[in-house]
Amino acid sequence: MIDKQTIITLYRVNKLSRRAIARQLHLNRRTITKVIAEYETALQQEDPDGSLEALLSKPPVYDVGARKKRVLIPEVIELVHKCMKENERKRSSGLKKQCMLKKDVYDLVVSRGYKVSYQSICRYMYSLEKDKKESGKEAFIRQYYNPGEVCEFDWGEVKLHYQGKLQRFFLAVFTLAHSNGRFACLFRHQNTLAFMEAHRNFFRWAGGVPGVLVYDNMRVAVKEFCGSQKSPTDALLRLSAFYRFHFRFCNIRAGWEKGHVERSVEYVRRKAFSLNLSFQSIAAAQEHLTRVCESLNREAASLSTENKQECFEADLKALQPYNRDMGCFELAEYKVTKWSTICMKGSHYSVPDTLVGQCVSVRIYSEKLVIFYRGEKVAVHERFYTGGRWSVRLEHYLNTLIRKPGALNGSVALRQVPECIQKIYNLHFKDNAKDFILLLLYAKEHGFTYSDIQKVYEEQVRKVSRRISADQIKLLLHTLGESTNLFPEVKSEDTEQACRIEENACELLNAITHIMENTVGQHL
Repeated sequence: MIDKQTIITLYRVNKLSRRAIARQLHLNRRTITKVIAEYETALQQEDPDGSLEALLSKPPVYDVGARKKRVLIPEVIELVHKCMKENERKRSSGLKKQCMLKKDVYDLVVSRGYKVSYQSICRYMYSLEKDKKESGKEAFIRQYYNPGEVCEFDWGEVKLHYQGKLQRFFLAVFTLAHSNGRFACLFRHQNTLAFMEAHRNFFRWAGGVPGVLVYDNMRVAVKEFCGSQKSPTDALLRLSAFYRFHFRFCNIRAGWEKGHVERSVEYVRRKAFSLNLSFQSIAAAQEHLTRVCESLNREAASLSTENKQECFEADLKALQPYNRDMGCFELAEYKVTKWSTICMKGSHYSVPDTLVGQCVSVRIYSEKLVIFYRGEKVAVHERFYTGGRWSVRLEHYLNTLIRKPGALNGSVALRQVPECIQKIYNLHFKDNAKDFILLLLYAKEHGFTYSDIQKVYEEQVRKVSRRISADQIKLLLHTLGESTNLFPEVKSEDTEQACRIEENACELLNAITHIMENTVGQHL
């Protein structure tokens, strides 16, 4: 550009000849002649000022297309094309990871005796790939969506520190196409039960059902392919019939057909779990995820979404009525083993010991199991996805432990009760397991829980005596509904008198306990 402008200035202003300009600028005379010819041609145009300005601002163009390739001879080009066709065949056969890289193609060319540089092979292969991409470009048609009409669904993956371990979880993400309103659920697995529960949770959260749901070709939604036709799974048909919505599938490798949710998966994952990664329970992680989604649905991220809140409210108002939840579970029958457990996929779940040898029905959810016997619910357990684990409830074995109290100390059931209950047993009942079992039976018959026993122990018993008995805990359990403190504070100006009253009460209660223990010992 600088040389062109200098040439025109010397020719136009200084009136130098072509030979003099070439000698002064140390350029070839043919180059000088070419630039001056373009200048004179511009002056002959209808708009000489505009043509001259275009000439001075246009960079020089060199025709390199007609140059003959001296290194990339036809034999080398044919070999490169053959390798690229073989790569396409491998990709279509599912062998994507075994395709030849540019380095492999270069090694093959050199091994055939051709002298060519690696950069030449890379440039040529890149030009072929670029031409293919440009020839495959297409235009997209922006769509308009009525409120509550279309909702898109997709899966995502996220890794969290759960109970001290880095584990993989799956995000089920829904996006309303009209307002871009988002909702997400967290699951351990990407299976049919999680697919059904995700829809139930979304419809419950939104308070309605969209008219059409859009899916890609995921296994939980598409049962089989018949040419261009896709058969939905039984789970999707059940959901569609129960909640009365239509569905459609995207074409293969056409993610833009559900572009709202494709972007939402990455966006929700980044907003929810880029800072908070550690959770002690799935419920806590889900609660955090729901709060993030509700926050995203209220705020506008750009000028194009400044009315997002109004659009989201319009979406919710336009949804179809939502009446009730669909049961998202699988039914199975299991026989209770001699351990008073059912064994499902290598893991054991306890039931009351009175059901040994009986058959029970199990409702299998994505995160829990609910066990029934003759229509009555007898146990609920968190579901395990790895074999060899035991979920054992101590309250299921109380009838057996009455006859075998010595088995309590080393039992798995005792190690799975809350830590506070284990502490009470180790401090006060380790030498008298039968009283501890009778206490738990008494609490079970009267509707008391481990939390009630823990509350009594922490708030009452430790204030009264270091050594407690089962009868003391039973007595204090019945006071939970009447008063939370058997010994209310004495509000008096004389604090010394209040302390003496409290000490006398403690001594009296200890004496009564001692008399009761001696009496029980004499009867035994």
